[in-house]
Amino acid sequence: MRISKWAWVAIGNTALGIFTCYLYIYLWVILVMEQGGSIFSLKASASFIAGASVFLIWNYFMLRKEDSKYWYHSIGFYVGTVLIFILFFISMYP
Repeated sequence: MRISKWAWVAIGNTALGIFTCYLYIYLWVILVMEQGGSIFSLKASASFIAGASVFLIWNYFMLRKEDSKYWYHSIGFYVGTVLIFILFFISMYP
């Protein structure tokens, strides 16, 4: 894989991770917080299904002819971004 394509895969998966986190917070505020629900609601968690779907579609088209090790890189970027976002969000509100 060329370095430019790998960089696009890395940037795309990082952006998808950030998008998933912001979508989760948006849906939690709009759908659940108004009703006094928990941050771990099922409605807001649907954003992770949407994010995972977009992740699979993006990586299918970017990595369909590449080695499987690049799927591991993609998963690492996506999950790593979500975990860093969660850790940052938790550290803001101890």
